[in-house]
Amino acid sequence: MPECIVRPAWPSDLVDVASIYSHYVEQTVLTLEETSPDRAAWGRRYWELAERGLPFLATEVDGRIGGYAYCAPWKTRSAYRYCVEESIYLAPWAAGRGVGGELLDQILGDCGRMGIREVMAVLTSESVEVESDSFHLHSSRKFEFVGRLKRVGHKHGAVLDTVILQRALGDRLVSGSETHPPLRQRQRSKLPDIDNALPGGPGSDAAHFGLHFFTDRKVK
Repeated sequence: MPECIVRPAWPSDLVDVASIYSHYVEQTVLTLEETSPDRAAWGRRYWELAERGLPFLATEVDGRIGGYAYCAPWKTRSAYRYCVEESIYLAPWAAGRGVGGELLDQILGDCGRMGIREVMAVLTSESVEVESDSFHLHSSRKFEFVGRLKRVGHKHGAVLDTVILQRALGDRLVSGSETHPPLRQRQRSKLPDIDNALPGGPGSDAAHFGLHFFTDRKVK
């Protein structure tokens, strides 16, 4: 079995994250994005999630970044604050090695601990039956099929549906039972000290890379 370590992603991981995602953008229809985000775009995404206190994980497989997963707000309106959308992508060489299950288990656990109640996953499908590896992975973690949007995507000559899966975490909320602050209030206090948090410390390549993204967001 390969050694698999799931941990919080660092800004220095974003080069590998961008490379992994680029494969899916350019070579597959598993994402409806058609232009690969560059490093600056990934940096903005990373810090936007950090400001909200949402998880962004990476997995090391035998010392290499084999995949990543993160959660973003399902919708930006505040009433959706207990609901997130989860995304998970693996390097092609890491598929079939149990890496996806490790990442998904960890991110579901992190969401539960921070008070998230509903986790959504949106998958693409070229046929009525959804038989992708991602669908089976999510089904094995108790995600339920809750809807399909037909013919909403057109990519690489394919006409695509999107399939919506949902996983409930813990007890469902009832009116008047809120015990956690809204996600939109969980900002900035959780941002890491960029000089001390990155591998190599101040002045290292990793710190310089992370600082570029940090200042790009103009976080104070």
